[in-house]
Amino acid sequence: MAEKTIEKIIIPDGITPAYSQGDFSLSKGGKTVQKNLSSPSVNIKVSGQEVTLTPATTKRLTIAILRTFHSHIQNLVRGLEKGYLYKLSIVHSHFPMNVKVKGSIVEVANYLGEKNPRLSKIVGETKVEIKGKEITVTGNNVEHVSQTAANLEKATRDTKKDQRVFQDGIYITHKGVAA
Repeated sequence: MAEKTIEKIIIPDGITPAYSQGDFSLSKGGKTVQKNLSSPSVNIKVSGQEVTLTPATTKRLTIAILRTFHSHIQNLVRGLEKGYLYKLSIVHSHFPMNVKVKGSIVEVANYLGEKNPRLSKIVGETKVEIKGKEITVTGNNVEHVSQTAANLEKATRDTKKDQRVFQDGIYITHKGVAA
C-alpha cells in the first residue's frame, strides 16, 4: 500500500488559476484555457498560484487519476505560455487538391477528382493557416489543436484504395510547442 501522495503545482506568475464545480481554468492576457477535472477520488484546491491535488484514497487508480490531472494542468500552462503547433502536408500525385478555410470548417475540394468537397471541423479557438502545400494548426489547447489536425488527416482518408499507390491526402508532419 502506497502512502498518500499530495501533488502541488506552482502556476507561473501572470497566469491566474481558477477552479469551480469540476472546471479548472487558467487565464493570461485575455486568453483562457479550461478543462473539466472532476473526480470524486481527487480533491483540487486553488490558493493563490498554488494548485493542490489530494487523493481520497491510496489506491493505484486514484493515484493514476491524480497524476493525469497533474499532466492536464501542466499542458494547460504550457499552452498559455507557448502554445501548440501542428504542421500538416498536402500530398497529391493524381489530382491537385484545393484546400480552403471557411469559418470553422476546412474544405478539401477535388480530392482524387471527387465532385463534392470533403469537410473537416476546426475545434475550439484553433487557428488554421494554409500556405502552398503546408497547413499550420496553432492554438493554446493541445486537445483542440491535435483534434483539428486529426480531423484534417481523417477527411482525406480513403480505405478503398491501395495506399501504396494512392498516397494522396493530408498528413501530420510535425507536432510540438509553438515557441
